Amino acid sequence: MPVEKALRAEDLPSGSMDIEVDDGPLPDVNITFDIETGGVVIDMGEDDAAEVPFDSNLAEVVEESVLASISQELMDMFDADVASRKEWEDQYSKGLKLLGFNIEERTRPFKGACGVSHPLLTESIVQFQSQALKELLPAEGPVRTQVLGKETREKLMQADRVRDYMNYQITDVMEEYTPEFDQLLFYTGYGGSTFKKVYYDENKGRMVSALVLADNLYIPYHGSSVMSECERITHRVFMSANAYRKAVVRGQYLDDAETADAGSNNPSIIQKAVDKLTGVAPTPENDEVSLLEFQVDYDLPGFEDKDEDGEATNIQLPYIITVDETSKSVVGIRRNWEEGDKKHARKQYYVHYILVQGPGAYGLGFLQLVGGLTKTATSALQQLVDAGTFSNLPAGFKAKGARIMNDDVPLQPGEFRDMDAGGAELQSSLL
Repeated sequence: MPVEKALRAEDLPSGSMDIEVDDGPLPDVNITFDIETGGVVIDMGEDDAAEVPFDSNLAEVVEESVLASISQELMDMFDADVASRKEWEDQYSKGLKLLGFNIEERTRPFKGACGVSHPLLTESIVQFQSQALKELLPAEGPVRTQVLGKETREKLMQADRVRDYMNYQITDVMEEYTPEFDQLLFYTGYGGSTFKKVYYDENKGRMVSALVLADNLYIPYHGSSVMSECERITHRVFMSANAYRKAVVRGQYLDDAETADAGSNNPSIIQKAVDKLTGVAPTPENDEVSLLEFQVDYDLPGFEDKDEDGEATNIQLPYIITVDETSKSVVGIRRNWEEGDKKHARKQYYVHYILVQGPGAYGLGFLQLVGGLTKTATSALQQLVDAGTFSNLPAGFKAKGARIMNDDVPLQPGEFRDMDAGGAELQSSLL
């Protein structure tokens, strides 16, 4: 904010003067003399917003007390978003068992009981995945072009060049696109919602279309399935310590994040269920950083929106604010609109893939559509197999006086055990 200070004329030194502060000389100092009062007004310059490049990390110039306040406010919002979808996460994680990927060793109602799962849910997902991949990602590429208006030879040739170049970028240059899109279809078929983050990666020097699973992207309770309509989007990003260091050197983040073992970054219950399903576990020697990237509208002190008269409008502007989840410190603040855009329209990075549009921000997948039927079919299948096992199991009742070796161990299918029936008939001792 402009700072003014009145001085008496006799207090002014003769000749030229330099005004300095602890951090160096002040820029753009305007001195105005008042002849009537004999005083002087010193204008200490414009706002900080005018001195900071548009695409720079604003966390470098915002005061630490303001950063702490921002972090506290955003972390409270994040905790509320996590709590609002707890039941959804429980359902999502428990449903992974219905896929039948794990070989279950059951001991009830007897050791070696049937642990097979009915493949209804898995078959539905795989069929959707294979058919959708064939339609959405054909061999020649997914991009199609259409000429708007009157078709001319030049326009058609230009459309062909655009189509060929885009398909080349997606199928050849963007190495992650095809495998991650295939994986995206599997998770979309299972849970109903998956996301893609499309952005320019400075390390790779090209566009990237990265898979973002639903358990790492948080939508508020009143959010929408349409990403542009969500007032807040929170993306949990796990980054290796070396990758974060590269981002710090580029000026993308502050060097304030804390690294931790890959297994100690408090993974979600969905991630724990996926690790158990696939039989993998994080290794402690891989240090990583857990970041929370908020796409949120915020009224940032020192960079407020102003009207034509220079007065603050109190309108919140779109920012990307990154918080280190471990240290709770703000490591990055960037404007999230195009430079020169007076409407401050928020940039869109996320694409939401939905199987079936249902109530709420998240879509419906085969877990919600046939999950209950799969659980019932699995239970019925296990009971039928166990009933067949029991029918062939030579077990039953015996007379109290009859002694059987190892009678505390249940009889296994096909097993014959010695018995001391005394003088009584064997048939009368067993039932």
